[in-house]
Amino acid sequence: MLFVFPPVTPVFAAELSRAQVEQKVAAAHNEPIDLSNLDLSGVDLSGLNMHGADFFSTKLAGAKLAKADLSGANFTRADLQNADFSGAQMNAATLYAALLDGATFADADLSNARIIGGGKGVNFHNAKLIGADLGADPANQGIVPVRAELPDANFDGADLTRANLTHAVLTGANFTAAIVTGARFDYAVLDGSNLSLGR
Repeated sequence: MLFVFPPVTPVFAAELSRAQVEQKVAAAHNEPIDLSNLDLSGVDLSGLNMHGADFFSTKLAGAKLAKADLSGANFTRADLQNADFSGAQMNAATLYAALLDGATFADADLSNARIIGGGKGVNFHNAKLIGADLGADPANQGIVPVRAELPDANFDGADLTRANLTHAVLTGANFTAAIVTGARFDYAVLDGSNLSLGR
């Protein structure tokens, strides 16, 4: 006898609901809120104004933050696996040591963001990464460079003008129609990447 089971959908048990996060935002009176070290996996925070928020070591796996204002937010050590940041404002956000597997930043504005996370299949389709820092600082590195490791990332149509990708690991990445004017790819690992660049 053959048993067929339906696909398993992840079940998240977040510590705060969207309504509770909205209350925190309202109580902060336009000041940055502290959401560090929380489990917000799977919560829909789309469209919220959380500029400058602290998400240090926060679990946001599977969360929805589409079109949220996250400019200047801190995602250091955050779990952003399979999170949706489509169309989000993330200017000057920090994603240091963040887990990024399967996350999507399609159409998001990550200008001047610091992205030193790692993850496979991250989607930056049509994202704005002007002046973003995904690479190592050549003047200040130890034996192991601190850089983004984003195998199979999708930069299709992304604007990487003046971005730093020094030493970044971008094996199998897709750069179709990407804009890379003034971008730095010194020592970047690009094995198997599609480099059909825009300009």
